[in-house]
Amino acid sequence: MRLLLPILGTILLAGCSALLPNSVAPDYYQVDYVFQPSGCAEPFQGAVRIWPFNTAAPFDGEQMIAVSPSRRIRSSSNYKWVSTAGNMIADNLMRDLSLGKVFEDVVPVGNPMPAAYEISGQVYRFALEENGSAPHALLDLEISLWQEKPTRTVLFRKHFHYRSPPLSAAGPEEFAAAMAGLVSQLSTDLRQDLCAIKKDSLHPAGG
Repeated sequence: MRLLLPILGTILLAGCSALLPNSVAPDYYQVDYVFQPSGCAEPFQGAVRIWPFNTAAPFDGEQMIAVSPSRRIRSSSNYKWVSTAGNMIADNLMRDLSLGKVFEDVVPVGNPMPAAYEISGQVYRFALEENGSAPHALLDLEISLWQEKPTRTVLFRKHFHYRSPPLSAAGPEEFAAAMAGLVSQLSTDLRQDLCAIKKDSLHPAGG
């Protein structure tokens, strides 16, 4: 578990029930952050195809989810994400891998363009964690990079776990902002890990 740079200041908690109040119509939120430059000195040769990430239940819907220390799970019908967690993460990584020039090109699912590499992921936690006196955003997932040719070869597989600093309140705006910070950190870490693989391939030990 790694601590991130402060996303939101730590002040008095407004109450975890703020995520689940009554509302006439649902409000929608998205994972949105400014791209942080980080790329490889030399990109992978060939394109990469990004698959929508799978998401474990109960985090596989669009409802915002809160998890208590006793593992009680609450979902909100009033505050929702614009898409599933897996889709939002994959879309942001697709943008960042393209802007960061980690691969020669980034190809979405459905595009007939051939791709030398493929990336997929499994999201295990995407929730507001009600833990003690202050809530946190929690992101837990695994990401894999592989080649299909000449034979299927997994080049990278890693489990990423992030927990935000304490939120100033448990409302949907604070939760969405904190989760955006976690996905931004994930993007930076993933690009650095992939660039390390590329660097090792160019300069193998003893080579």
